[in-house]
Amino acid sequence: MRKPAVLLLTSLVAAFSFSSCDKDSQEDPTPQYDIPTTYNFQNVSYSGQQTRIAMLDEIGTYIRTGNTGAVLDAQQLKDMYANVNSRFSTAELNTSGKQLKDKTLSTVQAEYEGYFDGVATASLMGTMPAMNGHAGILTSADGAKKYLVDANGMELGQLISKGLMGAVFFNQAVEGYLTDEKIGNSVDNATVTAGEGTAMEHHWDEAFGYFGSPIDFPANDKGLKYWANYSNQVNPALGSNKTMMDAFLKGRAAISNKDMKGKAEAAATLRSEWERIVAASAIHELNAAKGVVADQALKSHYLSEARGFVKSLQYKSDRRISDTVHSQVLAKIGTNLYNTTGADIVAAIDLLSTAYSFDPIKGQI
Repeated sequence: MRKPAVLLLTSLVAAFSFSSCDKDSQEDPTPQYDIPTTYNFQNVSYSGQQTRIAMLDEIGTYIRTGNTGAVLDAQQLKDMYANVNSRFSTAELNTSGKQLKDKTLSTVQAEYEGYFDGVATASLMGTMPAMNGHAGILTSADGAKKYLVDANGMELGQLISKGLMGAVFFNQAVEGYLTDEKIGNSVDNATVTAGEGTAMEHHWDEAFGYFGSPIDFPANDKGLKYWANYSNQVNPALGSNKTMMDAFLKGRAAISNKDMKGKAEAAATLRSEWERIVAASAIHELNAAKGVVADQALKSHYLSEARGFVKSLQYKSDRRISDTVHSQVLAKIGTNLYNTTGADIVAAIDLLSTAYSFDPIKGQI
């Protein structure tokens, strides 16, 4: 006698369920849209990021004149960093209203200004050979390379370049433009500003600008800047080029087509993969140093780059590496690069590799 009642109840539940699914489907459909194969969208602008990349280029070029004995001016470097007193080579940069300093984490601005003082002081030695305890020029064993180093064998120019890649470009992207503060669902994605798109679209474009690739990367690998260049160097082991570019394209298309779920997935991919590129770049330089331990000039050069990349990892708040392991890696690289041994370098590689699950590929990075 109860069986018909059960059947009736089941039918009602099924009917309600289908009705609910139909209603949900009507209210929250997954947007259908095409994802382009290049970063060719309407109203794209990231000129501010390109300006700051050009500024770091000029700072690096100026510092490298110290490799051949030029005496560097610390105040000129600080002026370039803050973009005051027209220190760049073009009026376009000098009058851009952009600067690297105000986009550097406030907690480390003084640290980088200290490096400017340090590299200028080291340059006072002119072309004098460097040695442990004395700044000067280190020359590679084959005589082909010369690097200005401080009394500890640190090439401060590389520490500045790789460090600001992290403290400005990487930090601005992963801690700013790719977070809810800049692309969350409360950010305006309806009001279109000519040439810049919506606020959400513009913030996404600014993150792409800091990556430093052409719009048709990775098919086109010419003119790569900073992180795009290093992505390309570690790409054979990581496959990072396609991962990064696919995510940038997917996210921008998702924003323009109001697909917030697709945007969030792409942002998560970019934040994770970009950090992997930073860690892999450090291993890339450590692997290079491991092969030239007997050549102090090359060892100092590669270790200075590696130290800058390892420091960059600390500029992402939810980084995969623990603070303890991060400190251990820096300790293995050391602050006096004359004392860094081959065993120290291998240990630093192993610590990073374990933290980022690179063990199967660490030898190929």
